[in-house]
Amino acid sequence: MRRLLLTALAALVPLTAQASVPLPLGNPAQPAQMVSFAAPPASISCAEGAVRLVEGAPLVSKAWQPWTPPVMPVSMPAYKPPPSPTSQDYTFSVDAQGRVTDLKRTDSPTPVAINWPIDEQAATIASWRFAPGAAATGCKLDLALSYMAVAQASPAKLFEVLANEQRNAPPSIRKALAAGTGCEGGAQRRPNVIVYPDLRAFDDKTVDPSWAAVRYDIDAGGAVRNVRIAAQHGEPAFADAVAAAAGEARFFPGPARAGCFLTFKATPKATLAAKHPDEATFERPGDVCKVAQSALNLPENKLYPPAYAQRRVGGWAVLRFDVAPWGQVGAVEVLASQPTAAFGDAARLMVMSARPTPPPSGYRGCVVPIVYAIPALPDDGY
Repeated sequence: MRRLLLTALAALVPLTAQASVPLPLGNPAQPAQMVSFAAPPASISCAEGAVRLVEGAPLVSKAWQPWTPPVMPVSMPAYKPPPSPTSQDYTFSVDAQGRVTDLKRTDSPTPVAINWPIDEQAATIASWRFAPGAAATGCKLDLALSYMAVAQASPAKLFEVLANEQRNAPPSIRKALAAGTGCEGGAQRRPNVIVYPDLRAFDDKTVDPSWAAVRYDIDAGGAVRNVRIAAQHGEPAFADAVAAAAGEARFFPGPARAGCFLTFKATPKATLAAKHPDEATFERPGDVCKVAQSALNLPENKLYPPAYAQRRVGGWAVLRFDVAPWGQVGAVEVLASQPTAAFGDAARLMVMSARPTPPPSGYRGCVVPIVYAIPALPDDGY
């Protein structure tokens, strides 16, 4: 069998084609809530003993709208929402280099619905690094959830969510931050000159990158006034660069505004996955597959799990599949994937969309490793 290696690169732009299915709309009058997660622990208990965390990013809080039916028939009993989860549990292993492997979310004895993307938390955990040494298995982590109304959250917490999610942040976050300012209700002025900060010195440095939020006023002539740092995390120089760029922006003339805001976040450091096992490990007697990568006719836009692309977490999957004489791919099986099953799921979709040109006898038992690689940032950072 001729072995082949497929590499999928993570896109460093929003992956709109891979956005998760939106949750059903509920009653907009229901107040939005902020769900927060426990801070990364200094050490985690595993089967072989405790492992020490040496580099870990915190789990960013989420704003979410508890779902309630918008309209209930009079004959129906009152809707009783399910209990909000108080934990989000994971198990994983740690290899000898300190990398997270075999990461899985475990179901609680009494499952409850989690109405936010769980891949975002898994991708953060997968970026953590533990002290190298002996490998460990059976590691357990509880994210210990807590809740508060978005209206009661501190500006620093709201800015943290906005810096992480940017355009994908729920409207309730921007509304809460704009309340009582001259920039509420979409009153932000149209920009004439936008100045972006040079953040290259802060990109790709740590899995817990710096972010900053600044507030500023706009006078009637469009000049930016009174720039101040509203919240920051990481290196103070990062916030200074953001504030300096904000002060150089210019807007078209119009009504004066006060309390406008913007956020920036550095690019996290790439997290590389461990090497995938050799394909020969999975070969079976009787399998016949001699196919070149170019003959698979894979789609041009390869699927990369969105949350892991945003966190710049690499991974891999090893798949086995057959190809019928007419080119249909079938019997697709994920043999292994790391650091989570999300890479196996994405690889399965990629292979199932392939349209090879096989011989009259087809192929049987093709074993393909697919590596999800993080591309290096361009030299100019853009």
